[in-house]
Amino acid sequence: MPKLFSFIRKYCIKVDYSKYSLDELLEAKKSIDKVKYAENFNALMIEFSRRETEINTLKSEAKSAIAAKQVVLKTTCTAERILGLFLFGLIFGFPVGFSIDPNTLDGSDVFVSLLLMSMSGGLLFHSFNSGWTYGGNDNLDIAEDPIMFTVAQLIYTWLFGFSSIAFILASFF
Repeated sequence: MPKLFSFIRKYCIKVDYSKYSLDELLEAKKSIDKVKYAENFNALMIEFSRRETEINTLKSEAKSAIAAKQVVLKTTCTAERILGLFLFGLIFGFPVGFSIDPNTLDGSDVFVSLLLMSMSGGLLFHSFNSGWTYGGNDNLDIAEDPIMFTVAQLIYTWLFGFSSIAFILASFF
């Protein structure tokens, strides 16, 4: 009896791919046995050809999204922007760092300054590479709110400059 069901399943079940979403069609294409279910595979390929305009639309949307992201990354990663931010961190972070008396610093200050450096440096690196950063209750995107995005980067560079000096003072003096 099981051979009969296997025969019926192998040769008689027709799949209606017109009801499938595009993601389901792609999954079916990856997992279908082309030899064992040749008729269903042919039906699947016919459905793909019917949906060619939908697929091309999705491809063009993806390409335009990638192009827009590249423009944002070019804006966030310009040498002038990075240099300006780090100069801001040096100019405004170092005086605060140098106002610390090195005799009052101990081992925990090394840890805290390294923690601040890694946190602010990580946030800076992320914002340069992605074009967005964390801010308050929402993400700040350079394309949507360039002023607040820049303010967040300025705060990160100030913390990075201040914690760098605190680390140097705590470690070597």
